[in-house]
Amino acid sequence: MKVLLTGAFGNIGTSALEELTKRGHQVRCFDVKTKANEKTARKYAGQVEFRWGDLRNPADVAAAVANQDVVLHVAFVIPTLSVTGMGSEADPGRSRAINVDGTWNIIDAIKAQPKPPRLIFTSSLHIYGHTQDQPPPRNIDDPPQPVEHYAQHKVECEQMIRASGLTWAIFRLGAALPLRLVLDPAMFDVPLANRIEFVHTRDVGLALANALETNEVWGKVWHIGGGPRCQIYQHQLTFGVLEAVGVGRLPIEAFTTTPYAVDWLDTTESQRVLQFQRYTLDDYKQDVRKRIGLLVPLIRLFRPIVRAVVLSKSAYWQAHQMRRRQPDWHGKVAVVTGASSGIGAATAERLAREGVTVVLVARSTEKLDDLAVRIRERGGEADVITADLSDEGECLRVYQQVRDIYGYADVLVNNAGLGWYGYGDEMPWSMAREMIEVNAASVARLTLLFMGEMKRRNRGHIVNIGSIVGSIPSQGTALYAATKSFIDTMTTSLYRELRGTNVRISVVRAGAVDTPFFDKVANRSAGQRIPFEQWHVTPERVADRIWQLLRRPRRIAYVPSVLSIVPWIEMSFGWLMDSIGPLHLRMARNTTK
Repeated sequence: MKVLLTGAFGNIGTSALEELTKRGHQVRCFDVKTKANEKTARKYAGQVEFRWGDLRNPADVAAAVANQDVVLHVAFVIPTLSVTGMGSEADPGRSRAINVDGTWNIIDAIKAQPKPPRLIFTSSLHIYGHTQDQPPPRNIDDPPQPVEHYAQHKVECEQMIRASGLTWAIFRLGAALPLRLVLDPAMFDVPLANRIEFVHTRDVGLALANALETNEVWGKVWHIGGGPRCQIYQHQLTFGVLEAVGVGRLPIEAFTTTPYAVDWLDTTESQRVLQFQRYTLDDYKQDVRKRIGLLVPLIRLFRPIVRAVVLSKSAYWQAHQMRRRQPDWHGKVAVVTGASSGIGAATAERLAREGVTVVLVARSTEKLDDLAVRIRERGGEADVITADLSDEGECLRVYQQVRDIYGYADVLVNNAGLGWYGYGDEMPWSMAREMIEVNAASVARLTLLFMGEMKRRNRGHIVNIGSIVGSIPSQGTALYAATKSFIDTMTTSLYRELRGTNVRISVVRAGAVDTPFFDKVANRSAGQRIPFEQWHVTPERVADRIWQLLRRPRRIAYVPSVLSIVPWIEMSFGWLMDSIGPLHLRMARNTTK
């Protein structure tokens, strides 16, 4: 019998090809010309006829269908990676052109023949959709309810074939896995508790070959599953194969819990007619072990590495690991000082977008109210506490007010600060004292107050906003750099105290940031313009880094990250700054005159 087999070098295609050639049929193989397909085709050289082509090309299809007795139409783009490198769900337009339009080209080509060949189309149990809430098994007359492009394409093809007027048969296949080790990310998309009917790919090939010799198959739809012995649950299938090849069971958190479109099938009638059910899952596991051979002991030897690689393919495992490292931030409370503008405002807005309730602290009630309105308009939660943190009593009031309203704070961002640039002896003492009170004393007071509460609850995170000048003392910023160095030292010391607890403390060493800070410095009494302010980053960038710190805590974060080399520069080239550094201060003074 002359048989055209589409998708001849895929999973089902090769199984059908084995049975057909074994029985002496004249097989014409139709598939796309890829290196992998050409390699498989060489095994059948001299036994079959090859026709390379594309289902989307009517001329290719017509040439392949010519003078055939039966067409076994197996080729289809599946949801996972196909031979062409793209799954049906990733590019539904391209997949539809191959699956649906390609099947239409097959039907047209068959009708154009003087003696139209019969057509067998391989469909899928996916067409039934989500049925885990229904008693099994699925029956042929169950209504199709496709939930993916792949299943929708199968349904459309079935409808076209039924209406074609041709002599046809439709085989709805169970889960037929390829005879090789495939660590496909799609395996994580099936819940472990899902019912699934396994069918050995060789049994599918046998059913297709037997159908050519059985008149009863025509004009009907058939279920091709492994039978009662292969009606299992996904965890038996997945873990069974992984254990067989040496990988072992994977954490259940790596798998979805969303129902998948597979189920058990009623194959009573198809088995009576086609007599194809021979193999079980145990047979399949043995086949895979034989196929990969010496890889099994190697997999076992390097099991931790292999498992890590496999788990890296699971989006669910990555999300689980992220949840373990990160708390659920929705509804948590963060106190942000210096929130009226710049880094503080950007940080408050960033945290609010993540579901954090932000308490805004600064001197300007008007600016804080405006920010709180913006946050609320975007669906966030914000509260305002107006306070002058240069006053220790105000620091205590902020702490007490947060406790009275929320009970505690999960996050404290100590951002409030002020600067001054110029010769140290020319700095007004009132300015110097205020800088010490805001930049150092208030940070220390708030840190110790909130840290005590966090330690009692054994959770929380304090982020202190430092500056790169704390690591590289520079002319013109003597006192400012000292306060930031104080923050660095205090943070590091407390970080070491808190080791072993669930309380974290970090310091952000930022470079120049595009905020009103520079204008304020230049406008203060006897102050000068800070040089190099044009080399700045945005406050949003600092806010993003703070958010990253909360999700993945560490002691120090530099913004931008290239500034991490600065401490080494000070150690190695401090002498150079001693020599040329004062030039910048003199230049700044001359510029302001």
